Amino acid sequence: MAYLNSNNMMEGESVVAVARFHYMLYWVPALLVILAIALPFISIGEDTLKYRLIFSGVFLVLALIWAVVINNGKRFILTNKRLILKTGIIMRESNELMLRKCEGIKVRQTIMGRLFNYGDVQVSTGEEVDTFRYIWNPMGFSTKVNEQIDKISMSMAADDKKQVEEKESKQISTKSKKR
Repeated sequence: MAYLNSNNMMEGESVVAVARFHYMLYWVPALLVILAIALPFISIGEDTLKYRLIFSGVFLVLALIWAVVINNGKRFILTNKRLILKTGIIMRESNELMLRKCEGIKVRQTIMGRLFNYGDVQVSTGEEVDTFRYIWNPMGFSTKVNEQIDKISMSMAADDKKQVEEKESKQISTKSKKR
């Protein structure tokens, strides 16, 4: 994973999951490709083959551009500490949510999304909501995010308990020294 290597990961951080786009994201480019392939074989009138071939080429280029723009180099990465959204092919933009600050996860699926197992996953922190669109298996991805949040919460609770116990033992030793 060249987009997430040891140079830009935190200490002790590891990749848990990488969300995949569902192929339904590309239905418009696929429709344009089918139209581009079929157009030269559709007889519209005399001497229109040249124009039909030109339009086919235009549709193929539009499909390619559309697919690149839709994808835009997006990567949704879940680590044991963060949820990262990276976008951009030429200009890179990265949005990182610390899992310990995540408050809620919402999965939205349309009827088509339920049939073909894709949907949107919204992750919210106090002031920000990030939406991950056209995710394959959104329920599985949200479950993985929740598992990591739970692990962090349990780790933080254990650390808090340990600190309280250390504080209490210090207080007890201080009281016994005073007597």
